[in-house]
Amino acid sequence: MVGAVVLAAGLSTRLGRAKQLLPLGDRTVLETTLAAVLASRVSPVVVVVSPAVAAAGQPRLRDDRVTVVVNPHPERGQSSSLRVGLQALLKRAPEIRASVTVLGDQPLIPPALIDRLIARFQEQVPPPLAVRPVSGGQPGMPVLVSRELFPEIMAVQGDTGARPVLQRHRDAVVTVEVDCPAIHQDLDTWADYLAICRALGVAPAAGPDEPAGGQVQPRPERPEQRNTGSEEQPE
Repeated sequence: MVGAVVLAAGLSTRLGRAKQLLPLGDRTVLETTLAAVLASRVSPVVVVVSPAVAAAGQPRLRDDRVTVVVNPHPERGQSSSLRVGLQALLKRAPEIRASVTVLGDQPLIPPALIDRLIARFQEQVPPPLAVRPVSGGQPGMPVLVSRELFPEIMAVQGDTGARPVLQRHRDAVVTVEVDCPAIHQDLDTWADYLAICRALGVAPAAGPDEPAGGQVQPRPERPEQRNTGSEEQPE
């Protein structure tokens, strides 16, 4: 059994508003991401949200496979959300073999990509400690981690995910080559949001300088990309 932890408790400090709640058609960013996860083979799914996101009633998408938990201290960094999520996953499914960590602000991740990570994990004997996708020579998210790594990951502190653990066990981490730029895309800025709206063909919400449904401007080149060394920092 392979489950998933969706990290959606980030404080959205760069964007200045809760990115999890931004609309994408008739769903939010978080709900769109969660729908993609549920369309894959993972089960069960734990969604970790902040108190603010929980107060907004998100996610509204209901499924028996989903457990929503609140990280009461999201300011303590992403490691705290991952710890809360893995603890809830183990409580819900004590027999779990692995978990796929998904960022709640990556609504363009295709379900088939998650399934490829699971297939790679299950076909190898013995199973690898982690499986991560690589596109264009760069690793990205989501990442699958074996249950064997859960104790080490839950011991991590600060605003980082599983990166230090995966680096420590890099010889036991396998990769899956994919043609999927979405593994490098997240939502940190308004330009990121507009790019996602454009990709999905939906009108954006009102932004800092334009009305709702306004012209979607081309996404400017960003001088830096997410550090994709299998970390999950921007929640």
